Order: sequence, then C-alpha cells, then structure tokens
Amino acid sequence: MVLLDTNVIIDYLIGKEKIVKLVNTFPGDELSMTFVNQYELLKYKNRKALEEAIDNLRIYHSTDLSINSSAKAYKSLSSKGKMMSDNDLLMFGVCIANNEVMITQDKAFKDLGSESVIVIE
Repeated sequence: MVLLDTNVIIDYLIGKEKIVKLVNTFPGDELSMTFVNQYELLKYKNRKALEEAIDNLRIYHSTDLSINSSAKAYKSLSSKGKMMSDNDLLMFGVCIANNEVMITQDKAFKDLGSESVIVIE
C-alpha cells in the first residue's frame, strides 16, 4: 500500500498532470490514506466528490503503535529545533506503524529523514 497525503489526493482530483501520472503508476487497490487525511478532506466544500474518492481508498486508523511512532517523531524533530503539525505527525505515525510509504508534497516531511516518505518536488 501507498499512503497518499491530503495535498496529493486534492491535486489528483483536480487533475494536476504530474500528480495524476505518479498516482496512476500504482494499482488502485494499493492506494490508501489515514483517518487524518479523511478528516482534512471532509472539511472541504466539495464534500460529495471527495466522499466518492475516499470510498475508493483504504483508510488506516490510529493505533497505540502509530501514536508512539508519532510521539517519537515529534521528539526527534523538536531535539533538532524543527516542528511539524500534529496532523502530519499523526499521518507519519500511521505510515510507520503499518510499514507503508507515504507520498506527499509537504517539504516539512524531509526533516524526518525517513525512507518511508517520498516528498514530491
């Protein structure tokens, strides 16, 4: 499975060519997101279109392991004087807990130095 960050899902849905090509390299049944992405997406105005897209993705939820992974990432970042939003840390924790790779456009993820995150330039 490949976890898609919210920014990737939105850009895919609006048809950004670079993102569409990348996402389409993965079989549809290997695409997923986290409960955090679901929350972020459902806040948008065009909720109906997003709900349809969400129905096609596997949704990972929080576990004790994901929370611990998120907290560990927070401690690592803060020891370097870096910060990241709680939502991003929670998504990262879910990614780590499920041994998945996340695709994002959020450059803040680079500060984690994790091979589990691919940051699209």
